[in-house]
Amino acid sequence: MDAVPDFALLKGAKNFRAVRSYKGAGGRVLRANTIYRSGELSRLDAEDLAVIEELHIKLVCDLRTAREQAEFVSRWPDSHTPARLDIEDRGDVSKTFELMLNQPGEPGALAAMDALYRRKPRAYVQSLLPLFDAILAGDCLPLLIHCHAGKDRTGFIIAMILSALGVSHEDIIEDYVTTVRYFLVREEAKGLAAWAKRAFGLSVDDEAAIPMVDARRAYLEASFDEIDKGWGGVDSYLQDAGLTAETRAGLQDMLLV
Repeated sequence: MDAVPDFALLKGAKNFRAVRSYKGAGGRVLRANTIYRSGELSRLDAEDLAVIEELHIKLVCDLRTAREQAEFVSRWPDSHTPARLDIEDRGDVSKTFELMLNQPGEPGALAAMDALYRRKPRAYVQSLLPLFDAILAGDCLPLLIHCHAGKDRTGFIIAMILSALGVSHEDIIEDYVTTVRYFLVREEAKGLAAWAKRAFGLSVDDEAAIPMVDARRAYLEASFDEIDKGWGGVDSYLQDAGLTAETRAGLQDMLLV
């Protein structure tokens, strides 16, 4: 399997990276440099755009809200325009910050993250099929999936794609926790606190925001726990999301080698 790079591929989007070639169904592995994940792309410079251009990305799946997209406008090379798929979180993110206010400090932040990840399966169960269909339609690879930080929303969607491909639970968790390697934690926490103030009028302490920019195993495990409780496992969840056995096999044939 390809190694995790020790450096950021893009200066203006430090969490931009390719999902590694994890082993999936039938012992096959994810095609290298096929699925990319990232945070927001508004700060890309000329060198970053040159790197993006060489990747020949054909589909960008943007998980941000319309407000985020307007405030942080993505930059992209002028040479080509990829297809675009917007998938917005159907939950109420403001409730996550309200939990922090009711229970200040790290305990509140941890409770907020647990709640945030436990609501993701239901928030996205009706939104995954358009992404799977886009992949199966062909001519959309490589693809990029991103949100604002490239951690929570992106982390869950990538986890569901890898689950559909038969990647092991431990490898899915590894991909998720790798995210924090590229974060400047205090800088990200400060930015998150500022965004909570702008977006929801909520005052969140910078220190209390630190657990919220972390990528802890327990966070993503909370999503899988909810999937187990509500659907009896990830296979049933993916079926409920619209992924049949036939389309799942097709997805694996397209993304695994």
